[in-house]
Amino acid sequence: MKKRFCPIWIASVSVVILLSSCQKVDLQSHTGVLARDLPDEISYKVQLTQLNNDHNEYILEAERIERFYDRRLLYAYKVTLTTFDKNNQISSVIKADTTIVDDARNLIFANGNASLNSPNGTLSTPRMAWDRTVDEITAPLEVTVTRKGNVMYGRNLRTNSKLSFVEMDAVSAEGYFKEEEINW
Repeated sequence: MKKRFCPIWIASVSVVILLSSCQKVDLQSHTGVLARDLPDEISYKVQLTQLNNDHNEYILEAERIERFYDRRLLYAYKVTLTTFDKNNQISSVIKADTTIVDDARNLIFANGNASLNSPNGTLSTPRMAWDRTVDEITAPLEVTVTRKGNVMYGRNLRTNSKLSFVEMDAVSAEGYFKEEEINW
């Protein structure tokens, strides 16, 4: 009788263990969709060089950048953007607290203490946008332009990256201008 008891006891304990361990287990973990506002890459103390064939287009230096690959956007903080002409000579230098580089639309937005320095003068404004396709810079807020020691103030500026021309509204000036330099 003892020999019969042992296999029945082992079989019944095995069945109890199997039945108690066979709970429904969900192997699918439910996680939410990753937020779209999170960058694909974050880098610190970056120097980024944009090349066009055999010459530099620009060099972007920033304390921090955030890249969004699918939208082709780059957010940069504490930025210096140095642009070059076809002869690899410095064309202009843009500085800003924050910059957005939109490669899909070929635009650069500079915000917060934005300034542009070129051989033709300097420009400072709280915000500017540069359409690189047509080389047009616009600044919708207050603007200060300095050329050859003369200072102009205004709003709603339109120029290019070399400051070879300047158009703006509500203009006031300090300095000495020749009549032929002013296009009324």
